[in-house]
Amino acid sequence: MFDESVVPVKMETFSGVAAKSPIGQCIKTVLGRARVEKRLTIGLLPAIQYLSKNTNGALFCLTAAAPPGDSATHMQEVLLQAFCAENDIYVIKVDSDQKLKKLLGLCETRMDVSCILVHYPYTDPFSDSQEIDLSTLSEAENDLIDHCETNWDYAQMPVIKLPEK
Repeated sequence: MFDESVVPVKMETFSGVAAKSPIGQCIKTVLGRARVEKRLTIGLLPAIQYLSKNTNGALFCLTAAAPPGDSATHMQEVLLQAFCAENDIYVIKVDSDQKLKKLLGLCETRMDVSCILVHYPYTDPFSDSQEIDLSTLSEAENDLIDHCETNWDYAQMPVIKLPEK
């Protein structure tokens, strides 16, 4: 009788998408969807300006390392990451701002992409609820949340390698 009640469990670190693809691919998917839905704030200073007025609207903060020797930008990034952690915004470090530019189709511009905020999906403006509806998140967004929750307590955040294309 005991053997019949035991169900074999398949161990996965994330849901179906992440089991098939690395976290870098999830980031690519999330950025693509958020760009189409106009849910991105691109650039370190625009991100800081947005967060100074609205701490509840951002889901993820993607950051690329500051160039060596740029201590002012590095300091701003560290403060932004601390602010995000304090306000429950998931911080994801990526390996290259140039790869972020490629993923967003901004290769030809001189735009700063060292920091990108991904906002929550828009909610019904006619709803009385002020709560964010987490059921509107995509599978890739949920996979990134799982990844961030797994790494939340680490002193050093892992740097995610983004896909080349």
